[in-house]
Formats: sequence, C-alpha cells, structure tokens
Amino acid sequence: DWNTDTGCTSHMTSHRAWFRSYLPYRVPIALADGHVIYSAGVGAVMFVPVL
Repeated sequence: DWNTDTGCTSHMTSHRAWFRSYLPYRVPIALADGHVIYSAGVGAVMFVPVL
C-alpha cells in the first residue's frame, strides 16, 4: 500500500514497477539533515483507491 498526501505536489517511491510511464531524470532532493540525494527518474503512477 502507498499512503499519499493529497496536499503534496510530489511523491516518492522505490517501486519502479508501479510507474505507468517512467523516464530517467536526476533531480537533487535536499533532506532535513542537510544532505542531498538524487532521484533516479520521474513518471506517472496509476492509483487504485482502497476503501
């Protein structure tokens, strides 16, 4: 399961298989401790609500 915050503009997951579309894209991500990590790619996922 993936809990999402509908107020967020971006989300992250380590599950590449969940992507409907995917492109390699390196984006810097600043962490609260001051470190910077990089994304592997961007894309779109298909959400199926579980109620």
